[in-house]
Amino acid sequence: MTDVLIREATDADGPALGDLIASVFAELEGKAFDAEAIPGLDRPASHYAERGGRMWVMASGEVILGALALEAHHRPNEFEIDKLYFARETRGQGFAAALLAGAEAFAAASGGGRLSLWMDSRFEEGRAFCERHGFLRLPGVRALHDANGTLQHHYARDVAEV
Repeated sequence: MTDVLIREATDADGPALGDLIASVFAELEGKAFDAEAIPGLDRPASHYAERGGRMWVMASGEVILGALALEAHHRPNEFEIDKLYFARETRGQGFAAALLAGAEAFAAASGGGRLSLWMDSRFEEGRAFCERHGFLRLPGVRALHDANGTLQHHYARDVAEV
């Protein structure tokens, strides 16, 4: 894949980020995309900065092909990964791992010792990615009570020693 840039998100990335997330949702039968139900799409950079984190995107021109966001968790020394989405054609090429490594470095530099995330139970590729990168599934599920009937699994792991 050529002409791909990994960079921090800007607030102007919101619409393109919404397009990426909609394309991922479209892969799952019966999973509707509602941009208004997804926090931070209107101003993604500001949204995560206000929460002690950052968002990074993988872009080709104006098209967002991948994204990963990180925010400080309410538990001390923990950061939560959010908005982990990649276009189908980019998966399996190491881009998500690169964004995860950058997010982990940010968390470590910010005093974080633990990473956590919630993953939609229908995202099998996402689950496999988490497990390949050392995340352990924690007990229980979280129901979002949304139009999609979303159930999420909780994953966590310690920040790697650098």
